Amino acid sequence: MTLPPDVQDRLTCVANLLARPDQLDGVRIRCCAELLRTAVERSVARACGAEHTDHPVHALLLSLPSHVDADVAYETSQLWHALSRAIRHHGYELTPTIDELRGWHADTADVVAALQSTLTLFGTIELH
Repeated sequence: MTLPPDVQDRLTCVANLLARPDQLDGVRIRCCAELLRTAVERSVARACGAEHTDHPVHALLLSLPSHVDADVAYETSQLWHALSRAIRHHGYELTPTIDELRGWHADTADVVAALQSTLTLFGTIELH
């Protein structure tokens, strides 16, 4: 399955940074989380048919279950919230670990693939 280039580029960039964990500091970890969150946001917008709109992500996440499987929508929402917390953590909180970032990267790849593979039917089906 081929992901949209903007999403794939973000996943690749984070994978490249994860290949050199000794160079990842708190700022770079938050940058990676931002890249992953943006990949999720763009995939959610596509799945909801709101790719070229300015709908808030929270609104799209609320409407996501009407476009995809409920479990996929739940996992997507949980991942987006975890990435949002990682990006906006306070100075007194611990910086996310490299292992957490690796897990989010894997989860993001799974979620965007699941959102990409959704099938939406349009029109009516006549039963005789």
